[in-house]
Amino acid sequence: MAKKTLKELLDERALKAEAADTASKVGDAESRNLTPDEFKTFNDLLGEVRALDEQIVQARAIEAFQAGRAQGFPGGGESGNRDTSAGDQRDMSGYNLNKALLAKVDGRALDGVEAEVQQMAEARAREDGIKLNGNGVVVLDEVLQKRGQTVTLQTANPGDQGGLLVPKQMQGVLGIMQANTFLDKVGARFMTGLSGDLVFPVQETTPVIQELTEIEEGDDTEVLFSSFEMKPQRRFTNVPISRQLLIQSSIDMQNFVITAIGVALSQKMNAEAVAHLLTIITSGNGNLISLGTNGDAIDYNDVVALEALIEGFDHLRGEAKYLTNSKVKAKLKTTQIFTGTNGVPVWGGDDVLNGYRAISSNIVPSNITKGTGTNLSALFLGIWSDFMVGLWGGTEYIIDHITLKKKAQLEITANAFWNMKAARAKSFAGIKDIVTTL
Repeated sequence: MAKKTLKELLDERALKAEAADTASKVGDAESRNLTPDEFKTFNDLLGEVRALDEQIVQARAIEAFQAGRAQGFPGGGESGNRDTSAGDQRDMSGYNLNKALLAKVDGRALDGVEAEVQQMAEARAREDGIKLNGNGVVVLDEVLQKRGQTVTLQTANPGDQGGLLVPKQMQGVLGIMQANTFLDKVGARFMTGLSGDLVFPVQETTPVIQELTEIEEGDDTEVLFSSFEMKPQRRFTNVPISRQLLIQSSIDMQNFVITAIGVALSQKMNAEAVAHLLTIITSGNGNLISLGTNGDAIDYNDVVALEALIEGFDHLRGEAKYLTNSKVKAKLKTTQIFTGTNGVPVWGGDDVLNGYRAISSNIVPSNITKGTGTNLSALFLGIWSDFMVGLWGGTEYIIDHITLKKKAQLEITANAFWNMKAARAKSFAGIKDIVTTL
């Protein structure tokens, strides 16, 4: 069998994934489950997609290694067991984001390390089908987060693999963004460094256990799967920066710029996640609890009812956590678990709610309207490992020195590429009509 190129593998995977998606929807028009033969067709195609995924991972690794040896990137050192070549040391210790941004302001072409990093990122974007502005600075997050093995404590002799030459203080925008989202705190599943469109299988049913006599024939029970696709989608934020700050080349000042952008993007990700959660908790999905026509106060029974909903769907099979805002938190900290008891609050002092950890974020809305009720709040309980967040490539920075010129400021537009999806809607339950007046 002739060896296939990475492009051929990616093209074949796209065709197989599309065929699997089509096969999974055969019964949709008739509102029925797949027949055994139809499911076998779908399952076979899914198996082919997984096999191609393994080949693609292998092809990418080989391609990256060969490219590294040619260009002086990681893996291209004189010794095969060294993870940091001379070129890698130069790249990682020499890259300066502020310098690259300033070159764009002054209309100068990037050169040196900054030009090499730009070429790497643009190549990844083309591979992922991401369209860039064409006049920005593009940085793969791993460039700012690169570590030698010494840095990660994988060797016994400090410095023997060049790790000390890597600037450990730098962070990438995507890492800062993740750290500043409530999604990271609740345990959502982040997948970074993705490439291309992805199709994920999701198990929807469990096998039925049968009790049989010694010679009784058993019935086959199918385990049904669905699938969902994730594609990179552009998200952006605008951050004002002074030219004087951009002139600073220290790691502290680079981190200041990156952190400002990362925190701004994290708020967009938080808001997008909440909007998605509000959409999937519906009476149609059976995972919404309504407190009243116009909303109502919440008590311990309502909190426990969310757990019962998820457990009833057989989806309480991971670490569950509650998510709400500070108003609901304050209300539950002044509400007794049971009326007439010793005053134990529903929301415990160690941020435990009904035995599960509870996270508070004011991105969760407190201005919901229902009937005549206003300023209502939401509360979610979820198996957050079923909430998938995909991050592609790196970050594109486009700098504008015109819009804010009267304030002697520059405006940086940062484009990041992500998508998110709840793999199982019924892994989440919620309430969105909570009256929080104390």
